[in-house]
Amino acid sequence: MRAGSERWPVTGRRTRETGRTWTGGGLLVVVLGVSANLLLTFAPDVVPAWVASAVVVCTSATLVLVAVAVLVQRLRQASDAEAAAARAVREAEARRRELRGVVSAGKERVRGAEFSETLLGARERLIIHGVGMTQVSREVDLIRTAALGGLEIHIVMVDPRWLRRSWGMAGVLERYYDNPHIVAQAEKSHRDIGAMAREVNAECDDERVRVHTYRAISPFGATIAEPGTPEVNGLIEFHVTGRLPRRIRFGVAYYQDDARDRSVVSQIIDSISDLSGYDFTAAGPVRSRGGAEQTP
Repeated sequence: MRAGSERWPVTGRRTRETGRTWTGGGLLVVVLGVSANLLLTFAPDVVPAWVASAVVVCTSATLVLVAVAVLVQRLRQASDAEAAAARAVREAEARRRELRGVVSAGKERVRGAEFSETLLGARERLIIHGVGMTQVSREVDLIRTAALGGLEIHIVMVDPRWLRRSWGMAGVLERYYDNPHIVAQAEKSHRDIGAMAREVNAECDDERVRVHTYRAISPFGATIAEPGTPEVNGLIEFHVTGRLPRRIRFGVAYYQDDARDRSVVSQIIDSISDLSGYDFTAAGPVRSRGGAEQTP
């Protein structure tokens, strides 16, 4: 979901009532106009001229008054509709602020569809953050297509070489995900994603896809579009360990926050930036924060 792109529908009842009012007023104006024309044509042959003139003047005045009344009513209805839409926007903004920008929550397993929706909806920049990146490595064709279309993509994952050397951390991940092959899967994902990034960048003669690595254990994954802009939106996924692993996901969107009232998505982007040593919200080419390794 994109912040600022919500559509606030007007209910069917209000639309039908407005249409009936406008149609009835228009028909009344038409009937009065036709009556005035008929009087102009036939009244002089039936009644005295002064009576016909008086009738025509009265009819014309009534026609003008009805037209003005219908116009005023229409403008008032339009103003009411705009005011209702503005109230809905303010209420939605207040709800987002109260929930720190969380717009949805769930644990249903539709990860592939949600990832694709966020990726395809991004226009300028996308962050994909995770650990083993096995799911992302299966979507390299989709990522390649988006990057060749002009999207700047940053993939942030654990450094598999560090993980291989750090037996203690590798053991933690294996137990956390209940997967003894997590290190090998992370290594394969890193190779596949890195190969795709090199191919895309060579074809574009530009660094469209950049792979960042970090040396830590991150308990969450995220796919975030348009970081650092009012259009920022995406998904954050927290992993629950155990024999029956669960993933709890939150949809997040932008709202006007400040230093005392930070949105969830802003804090997540800051965490990913700290892990990778790269400022994903900066507009300029110099974004390195230092302290973390980046894989070209």
